[in-house]
Amino acid sequence: MTHLFAVCSIGLYIVVTAVYLFQLWRPSREGRSVTSARVAFMLAFALHTITMALVVLEPGMRVLDNGADYFLWVSWATALVFFLFRRKLEYPIVGAFVVPVIVAFMGSSSYLLHAGASSLMEREESGVSVLLSFAHAVPALVSVVSLAMALIVSAVFLIVDKRLKRRPAVALLSSGPDLQLLDRLNRQLVQIGFVAISLVVVSGGLWAVSEQKPIFSLDTSVISGLVVWLLLACILHARLVLEWSPKKVSRFTVLVTASFFVSVFLVMAMAGRITHALLWS
Repeated sequence: MTHLFAVCSIGLYIVVTAVYLFQLWRPSREGRSVTSARVAFMLAFALHTITMALVVLEPGMRVLDNGADYFLWVSWATALVFFLFRRKLEYPIVGAFVVPVIVAFMGSSSYLLHAGASSLMEREESGVSVLLSFAHAVPALVSVVSLAMALIVSAVFLIVDKRLKRRPAVALLSSGPDLQLLDRLNRQLVQIGFVAISLVVVSGGLWAVSEQKPIFSLDTSVISGLVVWLLLACILHARLVLEWSPKKVSRFTVLVTASFFVSVFLVMAMAGRITHALLWS
């Protein structure tokens, strides 16, 4: 039943993506396409939420305990953010980025579930504190969602800015939000991501100490987390201290966040998992 709800929600998300792409091709803020996209997304999100509830209620399930579970929560959290901020972000150009990202995370969850099923048993036997596990996993979840949204917002900013130079702003009212709004969201998302990753680093160190394991390892997840933390600090420094223009900051943000997700998906494709706790067991 869980699989059925998940597949149905993915199918509806794909339909929503198609509608958003159609709206970009035929710009319109009114009409049936706008209503159909909104209704389809709400229904997909409802099925997605039911899927998450069924996952939590499964016997013996430990939330945020493995890569497959983690990516499923990331997909739902991303959809939740888009749902909560739909009045500000409900533009075809934003939806055409956000909804495919949700599908990509759900697909990654399915891939990891089938490719790394054997790792779940190992992880359950590790004896890591549940409290520290949540203190590490929840900020990691927040950081990934904020980075994904920062990537989308920055990319949309650059696209809208480029198109504004080619035609009057009136022509873009149907396809893109205000640049100041995008820049403000970008700053807030990067700040949230930086704080969340800082908590991930601290809780990860405490987690390792509690298990009498080395705080630092050559694990790709550890290295990428530290590198992204430093690069986010550079982004904030460039914005707040060096006072870079919003366009330059957006380009830098796209470079950092896109590199992070490309590396994550490459590691996932090669290793068939996206968790580093097994390396300490």
